Amino acid sequence: MKQTLYLLFCLFSAVSAIAGSVEKTFYFSQYQIRNFGTYQAVTFPETKLSGLPGEPVLPYHEVSLILPLGEIATAMEVVRENEVLIPGSFELYPQQNVRPISFGNDGKFIKKEIIYQLSGPYPGSPAGHLLTQYLNGFAFALSTFTPLVYHPSSGSVSYYSKITVKVTTRPDPQAKHTLGLLTASEAALKRVRSLAQNPEMMERYPKKTAGPDDYKLLVITPLFFQDYYADLLDYYNSKGIQSQVQTTEFIDNNMVGHDLQQKIRNYIKQEYSTKNIEYVLLGGDIQLVPYRGFYCYAISQPDQEDYNIPADLYFSALDGEWNDSTLVGGDINKWGEPGEDDLLPEVSVARFPFNTATELQNMVHKSLYYQKYPVLGEFNQPYLLGEYLYENPITFGGDYMELLVDDHNDNGYFTHGIPGADNDITRLYDTLISPGNIYTWGPGDVIGGINEGKSFIHHLGHSNVDYMLKMSIWLVNDQNFSQVDGVTHNYALLYTQGCLCGAFDNQTICIAEQAVTIQNFLAAGIFNSRYGWFDQGLTEGPSEHLHREFVSALYNDTVENQIKEIGAAHLMSKIKTAPWIGLPGEFEPGAQRWVHYCCNVLGDPALKIWTNDPTSGIPESSGKLAFSVYPNPCKNHFELNFSLPGASDVHLTLINTMGQTVFSTLYPSQNRGNHTLTLSLPSIEGGVYLCRLEAGTDCGVKKIIIIQ
Repeated sequence: MKQTLYLLFCLFSAVSAIAGSVEKTFYFSQYQIRNFGTYQAVTFPETKLSGLPGEPVLPYHEVSLILPLGEIATAMEVVRENEVLIPGSFELYPQQNVRPISFGNDGKFIKKEIIYQLSGPYPGSPAGHLLTQYLNGFAFALSTFTPLVYHPSSGSVSYYSKITVKVTTRPDPQAKHTLGLLTASEAALKRVRSLAQNPEMMERYPKKTAGPDDYKLLVITPLFFQDYYADLLDYYNSKGIQSQVQTTEFIDNNMVGHDLQQKIRNYIKQEYSTKNIEYVLLGGDIQLVPYRGFYCYAISQPDQEDYNIPADLYFSALDGEWNDSTLVGGDINKWGEPGEDDLLPEVSVARFPFNTATELQNMVHKSLYYQKYPVLGEFNQPYLLGEYLYENPITFGGDYMELLVDDHNDNGYFTHGIPGADNDITRLYDTLISPGNIYTWGPGDVIGGINEGKSFIHHLGHSNVDYMLKMSIWLVNDQNFSQVDGVTHNYALLYTQGCLCGAFDNQTICIAEQAVTIQNFLAAGIFNSRYGWFDQGLTEGPSEHLHREFVSALYNDTVENQIKEIGAAHLMSKIKTAPWIGLPGEFEPGAQRWVHYCCNVLGDPALKIWTNDPTSGIPESSGKLAFSVYPNPCKNHFELNFSLPGASDVHLTLINTMGQTVFSTLYPSQNRGNHTLTLSLPSIEGGVYLCRLEAGTDCGVKKIIIIQ
């Protein structure tokens, strides 16, 4: 049987004679029936369950096709062949409301009985919403479709084993203009190729070549702070990541735009188009580098609407202007409405949310030290934290966290995970001990666990502006995380799906800002500036989707496609999730769009995440050199006591919190055995320093405090 249905998204009296097209054929055979109490759902590999609230959930497959050069998608035709009846009678599970994570369950089960009484086929159209989006100058058609047909009144379910998607296109000025965002970056071209279901179409686009003045990392910060980045830029330049800093004052005085936000974005577009930049570090809290607030509306109980979601995606996704007063039904006060959006970001953007020089110094130091002087033996020790989310149906964050371990096809899309066989994973989960009896961990448990040294913290649980990981903001201090100092244990990294903890627009400091700007604890993290979201009754949700794709980028089993930089992995998570925003119930309104906007990186976008011990390019030691410092704190002098296993030169270095070497000396030809060295340092300013002692292939580091 062959049936053709059309879904038109723009009104045209006829398809232009010069219109183009692109198509892709998909095959379906191995279905799985899942039970939800007395209800069922039918899924296929690489299909995701979705539907309108109260209506039957259906399996949807993504569409992400590169369009012909200079053209946009105007319509999508779904050609369905070879209908197969699934034996049995079914009552498909009604889609429940998506909920903010910190709201918990709304206690309501919704079902539109009128839909379940229909005798005709459901859905009326097999396709989701059609979008034209642009990634690094390549035009994409993004959408979804379902191979399933449901007759609710009779309970019969069938699917089509062969489906061909045909996208009709036409030339468009915007598509031609966006060709200016083509890039010579190999990393960016790999991302385009990984998203495309027809990568051969890339060959029809022009190639862009690198220029002699190209660089990779752009730092934007006020003039007063620009010199504080010198050591960070020197480090990246030494690693082949060419870096530059530009001031907000220069941009404000020299770029066109109706406000500083637009001028900064225009400068980023300029440097991307002419210099092929890949990373942007926004250096400052919102008083120093302003943010753009986006609009989104999501169905829930109650419905959620926000006109001011802090979204650094504005500086990362460079097509269009994000606000089009000519949009039919558009509102000039709503940035990022459907039709104004750009869901496929071009450059990795992150923010240092500091207000003072000391906070900036802390962030620079932690980013440098995490990368330059890793504490070995910890990078295969992830920490998974899951909380009790809600009661009916009982749901635990730990079930979501388990989808980050090993490879998974769960919930309709494939992701690589943390290899369970190669990692010593610590799990701290709220769990059901017996009916009505739930074990819950507390702040002391998580603080103690983090202080034992963990490679990366992954979290799903309730959060707020001043609450995260079951800790109130007053618990996030250097004393409570004294062991996470970059010397005893590595500075930590965190990805949390919790609500509002990353609200860096808050009048007072939010808990995520506190965690990344203090001297110890987090080197960087990924946080929500507004609500994180989950799907009631499932181990899936908009925030979970982004989190899984982030981990998948880090642990891709093809080394060539692994992404280790925190900003680039975050960028990839949004690229891979973008096609699913076209799902029924997700386009407008929808929570997947919401988290696409509110999920931000606080930290250094180019920071390389260690997922195992480094083997090259980092100063390493074959053994640890133990030594003691007395007194500590000290004034003008201190003593070092250590023991050498054999005769060796001894090299001592003092490093300040900016990563600068302030003192260095060599003690030649020291014999094996115990030694005491006395140092007088009257010219060293008071502060916190790292004392590094090297002897042959052995090395030791301790934190010391000098008092003036």
